[in-house]
Amino acid sequence: MLLGCATGGESGGDDAASFGPGMTSSPTGASGGTDVGDTSAGSASGSGNSNSAGSSADSAPDPDCEDEDGDGYGVNCNAGEDCDDDDPDRNPGAPETCDGVDENCDDMVDNGCECPDDGVSGNCNMPTDVGMLVAGDNKLGVVGNLPADGAFDWYVVHYPTMARPGEGTPTIQFAINEGDAFVFDVVTGQCDAAGATCTSGGNAGVALGLTSWSFVDDDAGCCTPPMDSLVAWPNDLFLRVYRTNGGSSCAAYQLQFSR
Repeated sequence: MLLGCATGGESGGDDAASFGPGMTSSPTGASGGTDVGDTSAGSASGSGNSNSAGSSADSAPDPDCEDEDGDGYGVNCNAGEDCDDDDPDRNPGAPETCDGVDENCDDMVDNGCECPDDGVSGNCNMPTDVGMLVAGDNKLGVVGNLPADGAFDWYVVHYPTMARPGEGTPTIQFAINEGDAFVFDVVTGQCDAAGATCTSGGNAGVALGLTSWSFVDDDAGCCTPPMDSLVAWPNDLFLRVYRTNGGSSCAAYQLQFSR
């Protein structure tokens, strides 16, 4: 399904951005969500790798998943393999709690514990929920970091519309990107391996490795009747944020969501 009429800036990072959609590295971080604030309240501070639980997003159907401990990870699971399927507190999306145990299954013990806690989910089954934006809204996410290469922070954001063309311009970009160390992918489902297709922008027409993205619904050749039926309005979008270079392990990023 097309997510079209999207425009996005290609990453300023290196080719490491290509690992994002392949999901070949185990995501680290939390298995829970964190509220985000709007610009009137300013940005929430804090960052890190051990996070709190909870999200309003439901897990995507995964009928072939063999998950013994119920944490969403296991054999043939969309989220990926589990390094300990008898312990729900140990999986690639679990927080590293700095207790001498490898909770997040990256074969490193207590990595990232030198960084403050950012509360952003590292589990694609339970992404941090940004909330709903209507025309004119502008929100800032928390200030986050991803200490480990190959780790992901997951978000879900909602741009509802009652009719087409929709009001406003759904837009996602970095408000902070220290050292240009971070990029994000836009996908249309939880734990999607491939990025959403867009008619322009992105990387070869796919919304991967971006530093900014927007959806335009007033293009006469695309998003007005009868062509609007060919393009899916981005009601619910899932984002994975990841690093494109080593940089400082505690380098910070912050996403800005507007419409």
